[in-house]
Amino acid sequence: MSDEQKQPDVLRTMSATIKVHGHPTRRDILTLFRRRDRLRAADIAEVLGVSASTASFHLRVLADAGFIAEAPEDSRDRRERVWVARTLGEVHTVFRQRSVRLTAVELGVLVERIEGLISAAVHAHDRDDPDGRSWQIDLLAADDLI
Repeated sequence: MSDEQKQPDVLRTMSATIKVHGHPTRRDILTLFRRRDRLRAADIAEVLGVSASTASFHLRVLADAGFIAEAPEDSRDRRERVWVARTLGEVHTVFRQRSVRLTAVELGVLVERIEGLISAAVHAHDRDDPDGRSWQIDLLAADDLI
């Protein structure tokens, strides 16, 4: 498969990841999944103080993006939907978010250090390793004036 054929999948994955992490309720739901193996919309509604329909909507967005999967075997009946988080290997994406207070110069230095770490990892990687995969790494920084 050529790079041009792969590009739409990368863009879809990136867009889905940004969509998932762009909403505070979805980020809160992902945090809940780090604490609990299985969740229902009713569980999320109770913990987050949202309606079950709102929780269901966000669960569907997370499922469409591949972050969670339905676990019908854990349902008590056909109406109940139980969801489980997918593992990193299944999701094929990593998202970390940090808020820091830096000057523009300090941010520039940080970005250069991150780019240096990425370059070092690329050069250290064994290209013949069968477990190696291509990863799209996007660095996004925005200040509080946006």
